[in-house]
Amino acid sequence: IGFEWTAIGGGSAPGSRLPTRLVAIALPAARLESALRAGRPPVIARIENDHVVLDLRTVPPAQDDELAALVTAAASSLFP
Repeated sequence: IGFEWTAIGGGSAPGSRLPTRLVAIALPAARLESALRAGRPPVIARIENDHVVLDLRTVPPAQDDELAALVTAAASSLFP
């Protein structure tokens, strides 16, 4: 998806937003999201327009490779 603004919280800063980068994955969304949550460590994503969306604002750059491996493993589990 690219650059976007994301909400930072409910009660503590209503209406406040921060810049972020989003990655959308066009695979069976419910199944992939479930596989990501079941992984170790779990990856928390959301579903928008039938795509799994990862908000990279919460991922330190040092964990990019680990996240990529977790996404690859979850996606691979969908097509044994």
